[in-house]
Amino acid sequence: MRREDAAPFFPMLRGMGGALVARLAGEFEEAAVRDMLTRADEAFQANVPSIPEVGADNPWLKSLVGVAWLAGVWLELEKRGWSILRISLTTQRALADFAQASLPAEKRSAVGAAMCSPELAQKIAARSRERRFPDDWLVEAVLPREGDPFDVGYDVFRCPVVQYLEERGLRRFAAWFCRDDYPLHAAMGIRLERTRTLADGADRCDFRLKRCEGPFTQIVE
Repeated sequence: MRREDAAPFFPMLRGMGGALVARLAGEFEEAAVRDMLTRADEAFQANVPSIPEVGADNPWLKSLVGVAWLAGVWLELEKRGWSILRISLTTQRALADFAQASLPAEKRSAVGAAMCSPELAQKIAARSRERRFPDDWLVEAVLPREGDPFDVGYDVFRCPVVQYLEERGLRRFAAWFCRDDYPLHAAMGIRLERTRTLADGADRCDFRLKRCEGPFTQIVE
């Protein structure tokens, strides 16, 4: 990935780091947490060129950049004896905190409405079909039929997040990173339902999104 494509998300990474510092308070000395985040950021900066190229206009690019950065944090916590489950739960809660603190409620509601829009789903799927980048997500939009309990869906047949983790020797993290999708959608007032993922070895990820009245917390073990 070109560094200039990742750079717009650096403020987001700093915000995520702040949320992790708060969640890790009491588990480690603050200086130790800051040291972990510094090491993770150094690793991320070194690895930016190895992140799959998906295009600066990709609406899911921030997820890829976020995982590439968080992978370094997870490695630091794993070195200190934390289980992947413990790391995942802490990360999910930190991301929920970050998402709810970084946007006002009205903005999150608007983002949630946009994310559940069939028009956006079709636009993302159409972009995917162009196949401008060989490592990009491969996505099909799933529009609800009468009686379906969701507003919009995506079937994802290729995921650069899984590819990146596999290439970095971090395949063991992949399915756990998928759990981060739940609190991030919930903060936007969206209930995510999913029965299978590429990270778990399935043939696709079957995202189904349903807009709710307001933000809530959805943490998955």
